[in-house]
Amino acid sequence: MNTYGQFQKDEQYPLEARIWGHRLRDGQHWMEYLLEFLSVLAGYDYVFGRGNQPDQKYRIPKRLGLRRFIFYDEREKTQDPRDQLATTLLIKALEHKVKPGKSANTEIIRQVQVLFRSFSVIEDNRSWYAKSLFPVHENLLLWEALRKGSTKTTYRGAIDHLSAADLDEGIEFNARNFFARGGELYYLMISAGTERSPERRARIAQRLRTLLTEQNKTLGELASLIDQTWQEQKHVSADYAQGSPGWIPDPDCELYQQFAEDLDTLLDNSLDALECLDLLAHLICFHIIVYIYYRAHPHQSAVCQPDASRNPYLPEILIDIPGDEESRVIRSLSASQLQKHEQWQIECVKHLIKARVEDIADRTSGERFLETIRDEVSNYFGGTRRKSREQFEREMQRLKGYTAQRSQAQVSEQVIDVLYDVMGRNFRDHFIGIHRRLGRSIGLIAPSRGPQPRFVLGDTLLKTITMAVLPAGKSMTFGQFLETLYKRYGIIIGPGEARKAQFQERYPINAGAFSRNRDRFLLRMKLAGLLTQYSDATAIVYRP
Repeated sequence: MNTYGQFQKDEQYPLEARIWGHRLRDGQHWMEYLLEFLSVLAGYDYVFGRGNQPDQKYRIPKRLGLRRFIFYDEREKTQDPRDQLATTLLIKALEHKVKPGKSANTEIIRQVQVLFRSFSVIEDNRSWYAKSLFPVHENLLLWEALRKGSTKTTYRGAIDHLSAADLDEGIEFNARNFFARGGELYYLMISAGTERSPERRARIAQRLRTLLTEQNKTLGELASLIDQTWQEQKHVSADYAQGSPGWIPDPDCELYQQFAEDLDTLLDNSLDALECLDLLAHLICFHIIVYIYYRAHPHQSAVCQPDASRNPYLPEILIDIPGDEESRVIRSLSASQLQKHEQWQIECVKHLIKARVEDIADRTSGERFLETIRDEVSNYFGGTRRKSREQFEREMQRLKGYTAQRSQAQVSEQVIDVLYDVMGRNFRDHFIGIHRRLGRSIGLIAPSRGPQPRFVLGDTLLKTITMAVLPAGKSMTFGQFLETLYKRYGIIIGPGEARKAQFQERYPINAGAFSRNRDRFLLRMKLAGLLTQYSDATAIVYRP
């Protein structure tokens, strides 16, 4: 298997990892893709292309002092006397640094806590060590941590004799409950996509370094002071954990190069740092969704053979621009396209299982076939729980009596069904929902809840994509813009894109419905300040 990153031959990976890499998981908050990506990049000292060898690890600042200072309070869901004492010690040390002996220090410290808490981006119902800040400076990047056992048991030991270092004992940085490697995968995608473009690689890295180190310096210095104060209590000069990235398939995939181009173009802007980071978060998640669809594409379609002018593996993202009652036909088709992309993912996993089973069937037969399936399935279809493995063993025993009465092809079909039912559970529980969750978060899928979800383009996502495809100082006609969106991402809005995707041959919808959808989109862009329409009917798209 051709991979980029740290693929371990002896490790058991789940089914979906064989298709999309290790790993994507639906428990990861959409903003955590950005946070993890930036943390990995900073951990490699803003250099892309690392992590492709086993000894290439990135460094993760623990920043336990900073995160306790901001997030540990009386509302904490996992109260622990060790963390309470650590917070008290830190605040006393900070008060002494401000103005020794001054009674107003408590209020000053409290205002600083409120200031940093205002940058909280992920809290939900999480404990203090799993909450995150918006990365307005690299010193605010907080890697997911876990105090082992804190949610199940309450610490009952004495704490008076514990040192500051002892108070941090039992906190781990490799749980991967929320930082599930999605940001790592994006780092690997950009690294792979810039292997042949060293100038672009260096330019992206430098722009991100500038964004995270040259902006909001005062906040960064204050965050560093707070965390350094806790390190002084522990008598250490630095406190790091280490991480190793996962891996992605097909290092030469042209999609990685396109993502790198998009990122390079987007970062060439004069926006405020906060807005730039927000657009970057939207771009990363949009890229992840396109990547999921791209890897799941059936490649060969008996229904429609796409023309040579487009990449045959791109998705078909039909954007519904709300309008009058007549627009319901586009809405309905867009919803069906969303379901189709989900079905692609399911079929892709089933195809992987089928290919592996057929490979084993070509080498073995009869009882030996089932024995080989049992021997090889753990290595190839990893990531399953004990109950699933036990169910698999029961199903294999059942199939033993089935083989004597059925042909090899019939037995193989039964095995494929069993493997998808048992080994595909992780895929169904933790992967298939990723595209919907991310899509709703960034404004690609609506409604956020309710029936008939469909593809849309929210204002922030529209601005993000415009800035990713349109270089600074450049413009293009509205028609060229629509064509670009189609060729790069498979986005379909007007009749031209629908014709290239051969929608009208496959679906009973006339071109007028797509024309009206295009007109509504033009108005949307005009109202968003992304397009100017002239008296001669020419419409030009500009960067905001």
